[in-house]
Amino acid sequence: MDFEFRFDIVWNNMSLLLEGVQTTILLSLLTMILGTIIGLFVAIVRLRARKIFALPLIIYVEVFRGTPGLIQIVWIYYCLPIVTGLQLDALTSLVIAMALNVGSYLSEVFRAGIQGVNKGHIEAAAALGFKPGQITRRVVVPQAAYRMIPAIGNVFVSAIKLSSLCSVLGMSELMYQGQIIIANFFRPIEVFTVVAIIYLIMAYTTSLFMMYLEWKLAWIKREKVSFWEKFKQISQSAFQIKPQGDV
Repeated sequence: MDFEFRFDIVWNNMSLLLEGVQTTILLSLLTMILGTIIGLFVAIVRLRARKIFALPLIIYVEVFRGTPGLIQIVWIYYCLPIVTGLQLDALTSLVIAMALNVGSYLSEVFRAGIQGVNKGHIEAAAALGFKPGQITRRVVVPQAAYRMIPAIGNVFVSAIKLSSLCSVLGMSELMYQGQIIIANFFRPIEVFTVVAIIYLIMAYTTSLFMMYLEWKLAWIKREKVSFWEKFKQISQSAFQIKPQGDV
């Protein structure tokens, strides 16, 4: 097959992609912050409130976890003004939709992390005279946070990839800028390849940061090794092929 790759076209229009990266980072950060707040609120209410009060939140979690993100974005942007009469710009609609989506997943992460704390530790703290706030701050949060970090990192990476759907509303994020270059030069393979690499860099950077945070906040006793040495050990073990038995 006679095909010539023209990555120089992408390089000459890299400024467009970099503008899209800025918008993607902004959308992702807003989504992560608001999604974390929503998820934490939902998790606490579901754990503390009676079932009758938690029922609307359970429905919210199941709906947003069980429906495609694209439909959620389109529904909030086009249907919410029809139902409520409230007009929202594209950025606000996208942030709301993405935050609600991410918050539904994070609420389950937070709820599972809190419930995973050993009840004996909580009872021991209460026996020592700790107040409920102190138990939460000094016993529950340190243990739960350490366990939840990997799952939170996965949700944050998904939020970055979810931002690619924002192009349907004309938001000039990375995917939308890539589509503009494709429309002008008709080189989808090269453009999508570079766009995918940029998404991979952002996602892997987020994963690396969450891995560092997990190492930094570890409450268990760890070996006196640097983060990069520990990262090297984890990488080697992840890619190591172990025998599954005699063939």
